[in-house]
Amino acid sequence: MHKILFFGLTDLLTELRRKFEPSTCQILSIHSATDFYSLAFSRVFDAWILDGSHEELKELTISELASSHSIPHLLVMAKEEDQKKYQWPCKHSFLDRSDVNGCSSLFRQLMHNKKEQGREKYFAGYMNQQPGIEAIVTKSPLMERLIDIVKDIAPTESPLFLVGETGTGKELLAKIFHNESRRRTGPFMAVNCGALPDTLLESELFGYEKGAFTGASNRRIGKIEHASGGTLFLDEVEAMSQAMQIRLLRVLQERTIQRLGSNTDVNTDFRVIAATNTDPVELIKSGTLRSDLYYRLSVFQVPIPPLRDRTEDIPLLVQHFINRKKRNGRDYVKGLDVQAMNLLLSVPWFGNVRELQNVIERAVMLAASPTISTELIQIPGIPIAETSVDIANLTDIAFRLGTTLKSYKNLLSQSAERKYLVELLDYTDGKIGEAAQLAGLTPRALYNKMKVHGLKKEDFKKSEK
Repeated sequence: MHKILFFGLTDLLTELRRKFEPSTCQILSIHSATDFYSLAFSRVFDAWILDGSHEELKELTISELASSHSIPHLLVMAKEEDQKKYQWPCKHSFLDRSDVNGCSSLFRQLMHNKKEQGREKYFAGYMNQQPGIEAIVTKSPLMERLIDIVKDIAPTESPLFLVGETGTGKELLAKIFHNESRRRTGPFMAVNCGALPDTLLESELFGYEKGAFTGASNRRIGKIEHASGGTLFLDEVEAMSQAMQIRLLRVLQERTIQRLGSNTDVNTDFRVIAATNTDPVELIKSGTLRSDLYYRLSVFQVPIPPLRDRTEDIPLLVQHFINRKKRNGRDYVKGLDVQAMNLLLSVPWFGNVRELQNVIERAVMLAASPTISTELIQIPGIPIAETSVDIANLTDIAFRLGTTLKSYKNLLSQSAERKYLVELLDYTDGKIGEAAQLAGLTPRALYNKMKVHGLKKEDFKKSEK
């Protein structure tokens, strides 16, 4: 969904709204400089469309804004004599004030070019050190929805709670939220709460004064204090002890901290983004995550779809990883053959994007020819597509060497999902629309799940008698 801000153009607004389709564009219109400053940076806009004849246009000081803020492309609808009145930043285009069709066409072309340029960079293996929305290259409606969420809430100050399985890219998404926010020039401080014991985590977050404990020879500033003016990212936040969760809750409420060994309050100014790879409701029920901390953190809860729910993105990700890795003396590697790609499309990817990346990097390093074949695709664990295990009888082989409890539970989940889909499709005679509605899925999501399990709608169509 494209976000567009209209300034002025009141006499053309009805016609402009018709040209910018509501199904693909969300429009906000304002008519004064005061409203402009309150709304212009409230979302990540794809374009500002300005009335070049508006009497308050000069009060917007666009050139000054461009030097201190990240602004979108400007489309200025003005008479020829008004176009040269002001100094404009480099990202702008002029149109005749009455050219509504031209404005709509130019905007669509700009968005198409931007998308294609982003895709070309992504295919080439390029990844910005400070990734923004352009880092999300996708064909999936689920990810497009995620991009809409970023555009709407990244510029706000509200806490975020990212929920996604291991390997879905929670830290990358947190960086994108940071880089699309008003705090982009401030620090991004990431802490994996599950990687440190509680005593170390406390000093890592809060810092300490000289002499606070044995070995504290100098004052150390903690990550919370370092995040001032920027963003604090807390991954696996549920790994904190109850005592640490209470202390973090107090920091979020009071916006002050005390370093270890000090009684002095230090003011803090940061946005917090927390993340977990487990259902927060289950964490609260089990007592692992305090409900009061959860409610403080989850002003916006952002679900990240697993890779198996967006398999249409696998070819994009594969090409990106190939072109990133082949720079290490593997420039001759071009891509995968059809069988190898079909294999990747059939795997449920419990390790998600991270697992896919590891598999591709290994294949690129082993490749001796331009095309990667199935022999080079080695997926750790039990590959669903080619396993000798009968998924329907998983209870008979609960333990076997190489199968962890977590991987076994994942296999059981896949077995239950496949059984459900088979019975659902059999009930609906393979009618995707009806089956999707009964399952509470979109038709595309149902197709993706069928692809994972090797199911085809044709196999469920009953022959006419």
